[in-house]
Amino acid sequence: MLRFRKILLLGLGLMVGNIFAQTQLADLRGIFPLEETEEFKLSEENKSIVNSVALEGFFEKLQALEKGENSKVHIIHIGDSHIQAGFFSGKNREILQDKFGNAGLGFIFPHRLANSNGISEVRYASSVPWQSKRNIYAGIEDSVGISGFKLFTELKDFAVNIKVEEEKYFFNTLKLISPQRMMFSPAKNLKDIRLEDYSIQKKTHIIKSGEALSIIARKYGVTVNQIKQANRLQSNMIRAGDRLVIPVKAKTPAPIERSAFDIMEFDDFPEYSVLHAAQPMQSIWLLSNDYPGSFSINGLLLERDDPGILYSGIGVNGARFSDYNKTPLFFEQLKTLNPDLLVISLGTNEAHDHLKPEKFKEDLRKFVQNLKENEIDAPVLFTSPPPSLLKRQFPNTYSESYAHLLNEIAEEEQVAVWDLFEVLGGKNQVRNNFSKGIISRDYVHYSKKGYVYSAELFTEAVLNAYYFYIYHKQF
Repeated sequence: MLRFRKILLLGLGLMVGNIFAQTQLADLRGIFPLEETEEFKLSEENKSIVNSVALEGFFEKLQALEKGENSKVHIIHIGDSHIQAGFFSGKNREILQDKFGNAGLGFIFPHRLANSNGISEVRYASSVPWQSKRNIYAGIEDSVGISGFKLFTELKDFAVNIKVEEEKYFFNTLKLISPQRMMFSPAKNLKDIRLEDYSIQKKTHIIKSGEALSIIARKYGVTVNQIKQANRLQSNMIRAGDRLVIPVKAKTPAPIERSAFDIMEFDDFPEYSVLHAAQPMQSIWLLSNDYPGSFSINGLLLERDDPGILYSGIGVNGARFSDYNKTPLFFEQLKTLNPDLLVISLGTNEAHDHLKPEKFKEDLRKFVQNLKENEIDAPVLFTSPPPSLLKRQFPNTYSESYAHLLNEIAEEEQVAVWDLFEVLGGKNQVRNNFSKGIISRDYVHYSKKGYVYSAELFTEAVLNAYYFYIYHKQF
């Protein structure tokens, strides 16, 4: 009789456990259907993340966020032009925040003050002009930080405005990252502020042997396009001995009327300065303090008090692994942002520089080593460069080689990899991608539509791996 009861209880326990399992499985099927093989389905054109086990630390934090046991999960996406413009990373942010909550816009940088392009969610204005240098042109002595840019001015007594365009990204907390503390004071304007418009002075430059438009533009603090427009140039081709008209900003700015601002104070920490407000803010001013040296901004972090995903995009037009590797301050400041996941999207510029796979592998490993040396232990997810053409004619086999290499070293380097090269059809589908409108006429850069499409597949692959991890963890 006792034996019968034990068998009966065991049977009931197994039945209840099976019902519970089926219920959990049904819940998961509502998110991503399971096949008989218990693998979560992806879109037909998508690919699973290689070595997704490397992301388990991130998945744990994401699950804690869903359960209300964690307030924020910070994803930092590092790359080149498509990240600087915010197309790929911006769509990722939108999708993940819609699902897990909006904790803020994340890392931002005033690219406009550096005469470059940036994301559309924030606008910047300054009462003085700034000078800048990208990491692709910089050396260790330039102190290029987390943004991949050096942004600085020798001028004094000025104001910079940061204004968020979308209400959903109004912020409670501002973190200012700069090489030195006490350079700036945060402030709110008490009345309308009109910043000076700079007059344009036209200077003449005689081209020297070996000079390129980019070199001349950096010298005068203008853009290549501004020089081309001023001289009606159709290409970047120039000849030594020719004269160029350089449209330089010339007006000396007037001092700021400080009585027009409600000046506040930062809480200063070794790594950054912090301002927190009880109510979300749309706009903030940075006023220069009485500081003896040049002023510099490496970047800002905008956070909301709400729980959710904080998704930061850090990109530099034309950047390669080697450009990030040569600026130690980048990795030092990256640690201060406390990432829970690093997404790395580089390789396009290496491919078009015809960088040999062995050198690409060396630079990639150096990047990973720099992360370890700076004790940045967040999980790392690489995306391979997308397929493209060389000279608008020939398949870029370098991109293909890098994609294969990334897949091969994933376990060795304890990183995860998502193969965007294969997801977008590989080297033979570039012209077909152009006909779909997802790659531009240069057959290198993808259109906004293409980056949005890539982001939708990327987040699908991440969520696929996440829910697959949860399923196996429960059973």
